[in-house]
Amino acid sequence: MISEPNPGVSSASGPRGVLSPGLYFEELRIPTFARPSDFRMVFRASPDAMILVGAEGRILDANPRAEAMFGWPRPELIGESIEVLVPPGLRDRHREHRRAYARSPESRPMGVGMELEAVRSDGVAFPVEIGLGPLTGETGEALVVCTVRTLAQSHLLRRVAAARVLAIEAERSRIARDLHDEVKQGLTAAQLHLAALAGEGIKRRDADEILSGVQRAMDHCHDALDRVIRDLMPLELEGRGIDFALRVLCRRTQDRDFTVRHDIRWRNRPLGTDTRLAVFRIVQEALNNARQHSGAESATVRCWLRDRTLCAEVTDTGRGFVPDGLEPHLSVGIASMRERSRIVGGSLTVASAPGEGTSVRLEIPLHPPREEGPE
Repeated sequence: MISEPNPGVSSASGPRGVLSPGLYFEELRIPTFARPSDFRMVFRASPDAMILVGAEGRILDANPRAEAMFGWPRPELIGESIEVLVPPGLRDRHREHRRAYARSPESRPMGVGMELEAVRSDGVAFPVEIGLGPLTGETGEALVVCTVRTLAQSHLLRRVAAARVLAIEAERSRIARDLHDEVKQGLTAAQLHLAALAGEGIKRRDADEILSGVQRAMDHCHDALDRVIRDLMPLELEGRGIDFALRVLCRRTQDRDFTVRHDIRWRNRPLGTDTRLAVFRIVQEALNNARQHSGAESATVRCWLRDRTLCAEVTDTGRGFVPDGLEPHLSVGIASMRERSRIVGGSLTVASAPGEGTSVRLEIPLHPPREEGPE
């Protein structure tokens, strides 16, 4: 444990600055205006988790940030092996690295080039960045200060960025397939009809049939292009409210084998453009997932206001799945929906289990200065 050094000790003795009877800080000369208690204040106020470890790998002290990060009260941490903060499968390896460090201690980051993980008191592992610094105690024992910084947020941002790239590529592939399978083939059919019409010896009746074929092919192309354009930019949102756009979306999504019910209670309530688009896209993605992957014959869309919070929910009674067990390429849609919700300050909850269907729920707090305005 870090002890409070005596006030007034501010000079260095030899190569080491002495904080008697506390710690010896390697290669440190303490200015005359620095008080020993300042170092205790720095230890406790550090925004990073700091842990003092003894020669045998026992925890001697931990600052408040370490308590919060690892979920351990300080009195319970003191005396524990430092390996209690390491994932179980890595503890033997960590002991070997700790012994190697003790033979040649120096101030440096830990595990350069490696992805390090720590573990909370509840067993949840999370990515970290760790710095090590050697100290000498008042009785000459070798100590180590570990500075720990969580990388959970940066890892989340990396996953979101990766999901965004995958989502963009998936959308491009879908548009390319739609254009190839419907528009291009329709145009090819029209070209063949026109080539036949230009041939010699075409009778009037045959010409009428060929022109009818051209008309059908062009109508098919028109409908296909209309679908692609609507997917790229939902025209229902232009000059209309989110309630109208969601009703149109429900009607367009259902077909002979898939029914969409809706309960949309959002009339004459203005929303910002970003919020309207986020709600529309998230409901659209959830509906498409329900139709294509759930095996359900129907889905229900609900939208309502609760305590100045916009709520939208899509539920189905399909086969369900384990949300945390999806392969990365299958979870792109969910990651995209989560990102859209975060952009507008909202949150997304996906509840599902095998055989129990799926519920996708979006909640967005509404703030008048930012969200409410003319539609």
